[in-house]
Amino acid sequence: MIKVGIIGTGVMGAGHARFIKEHVPDATVVGLSDIDTKKIAELSAELGTVLFSTTNPEELMNDSRVDAVIIASPDPLHVPHLRLAIASGKQILCEKPIATTLEDARMISAEIRTYQERVGKKMINFGFMRRFDPCYQEVRRLIATGDFGPPTFFRTVTRNVASTGATTTGLFTNIAIHDFDIYRWLFKDEWESIQSFYPRRSSLSPDGLADPLIIIGRLKSGVTMVGDVVAFNNYGFDCRVEVICEKGSIQIGTHGDVITQVNGVGGATKGGKMANNWMVRFEPSYIEELKAWIQEVKTGIVNPDLATVEDALIANEVCAIGISSIKPQK
Repeated sequence: MIKVGIIGTGVMGAGHARFIKEHVPDATVVGLSDIDTKKIAELSAELGTVLFSTTNPEELMNDSRVDAVIIASPDPLHVPHLRLAIASGKQILCEKPIATTLEDARMISAEIRTYQERVGKKMINFGFMRRFDPCYQEVRRLIATGDFGPPTFFRTVTRNVASTGATTTGLFTNIAIHDFDIYRWLFKDEWESIQSFYPRRSSLSPDGLADPLIIIGRLKSGVTMVGDVVAFNNYGFDCRVEVICEKGSIQIGTHGDVITQVNGVGGATKGGKMANNWMVRFEPSYIEELKAWIQEVKTGIVNPDLATVEDALIANEVCAIGISSIKPQK
């Protein structure tokens, strides 16, 4: 049984804790850390497995009762918490992004690589859960069959009902970063260029937030992305994909259904009540990612789909290209 500590008990940390309790039989959550003691108390009571809690993440990281740690703290705290992780010598799953700035991402990535070279194995993974989503895995499988012909371009949307604490650059490092990672993984390709644009600003967004965001990206193979990110959409969590190939179309619908259009036959998307956030839509992905991480912790056998420090840094590098491409709004 792998004893897990979690830093951060917000949406992400609490979600991971519940998924472990309900779906990961080889792990149990024994420690929690957060500055919000009320959140800690409520989650501890719900889980029934927590042995200790603390407002000091260093205490949790170094506690002998903890085998492995999930870092689910706010994005700006990932770098200091990753440094605690290096000092602790424990296995880590850190939510993306690795850092909120490219300078910090490069710095902490170098520290992690040096650390892992010294200990001789991978110690820190990063939470890009779409790699474990059954829909994205099915799209990759369908492309590999060759039945649809080579991909030419794809459309992708990620639209949140609300994005608490969102910043203009955070639309890249917190939301679009998933696109930059998953399509490297899906197409086994690297990004060549990113161009970003702002359409008319939404009145639903808080003052100071440039939202929505339009992105056009090109992979080295020539496959091109046309995507959008909406931080405040007011209608439901909406994450969709369409890969347009020479002979057909492969889509992921809002409800996590895969639809194809090929040989004159078109599938229909599901309808119905929408999820209110990404934790609901991607629950199966998070669960499979946690299972894969726990197995890697237990066995030492590297899972190739778990995102590495190199993957995390590349995602931040692509975010930086996108941010630098933005033209001032008129």
